[in-house]
Amino acid sequence: MDAAVPARRRWTVRTAPAVIGAAVLLAAVAVGVPLALHRAAGEPAVPAGLALDADHCPVAWPTGGAGTADRPGPLVPADGVVAVTLCELPAGPPGPGGATGPRVLTARAGEVVAAMNALPAVPAGEHGCTLVGFAQELSLVVSYAARAPVAVLLDRNCATATAGGRTRRSAGSEVAHPVLVDGFLERYREQLAAATDPAGVAAPGCAATLAQAEVDVRTMTAEPRDEIARNRGGVEAFAPSGLVEARVCRYRTGPGGLELAAQHAGRQDLAGLRDLLNEAGTVRTVAEPAGAQSVANLSPCPPGERTAVDVVWVADVTGAVGEAVVPRAPCAEFRRAAIGPLAAPAPLLAELDRRLA
Repeated sequence: MDAAVPARRRWTVRTAPAVIGAAVLLAAVAVGVPLALHRAAGEPAVPAGLALDADHCPVAWPTGGAGTADRPGPLVPADGVVAVTLCELPAGPPGPGGATGPRVLTARAGEVVAAMNALPAVPAGEHGCTLVGFAQELSLVVSYAARAPVAVLLDRNCATATAGGRTRRSAGSEVAHPVLVDGFLERYREQLAAATDPAGVAAPGCAATLAQAEVDVRTMTAEPRDEIARNRGGVEAFAPSGLVEARVCRYRTGPGGLELAAQHAGRQDLAGLRDLLNEAGTVRTVAEPAGAQSVANLSPCPPGERTAVDVVWVADVTGAVGEAVVPRAPCAEFRRAAIGPLAAPAPLLAELDRRLA
């Protein structure tokens, strides 16, 4: 392996932790299996002339990566901050749905900058990295009232944040989700909620019928709708923000397939339902021998046709919509976009029954 790598970019592979089985589909899983690596010293720093577009986002990623050079001082200037922008630079052609636009945080932007400047230095010596092919390169660009913007490049494989020749450790809840981004998105969701009129937010209506192919995991061609995912980050909760409206649609087998049998929409008493949905949609793991992990709440239901299905639509305070699919018969389970099927908790099933009674 070393012979094929230029001397200035030598890598040494060590064993990575076991990965949870593929029975649970995780949206954040990127191409390839993460391998933990050690990068040699002497990587180039980010070029001083990094080009930004009209949105203050990088137009290209530096050759050789974000770099590991460091020097004393804050990562970015803290005075005169007016905004922080989350940028996503596609690493290849945009996939389905196209590339996402930048998100600009003006409320509490200084708190994000303070979190950047509180990041610790990268420990001296070996620097462990993974080798994951992410679809986008992430950066946070700080805009100022009286100085040029500063781009902070986030290397998710090496868990670093780099700007102006300084590199700091930027850990994450997992390799795909740096804590800086999660902190940005938490404040960005609050900013969206403050600017969104709940009167204009509504959960989608119930379709008259569902095709069996839409709910059978062997044949379904589309995952449940999940606009919430864009600003969820590394938070596991299905609905991290408060709800404005929820609609429950119940389908039973009829002459036309799965036909709408009952529905309920409401804008009251939503905190409890949100908690139950978040609990149902969270993957629970247990430790196995040799450091491996397995999923404890996988659905026990075998693949096959479903004769009764509940669909739960929610609209949150940011205006985003999410969908959960809860087959009820012949076996109960829970599905959300990119995760599932999981076992359906009895309290959630009871709450759906109560709402439809």
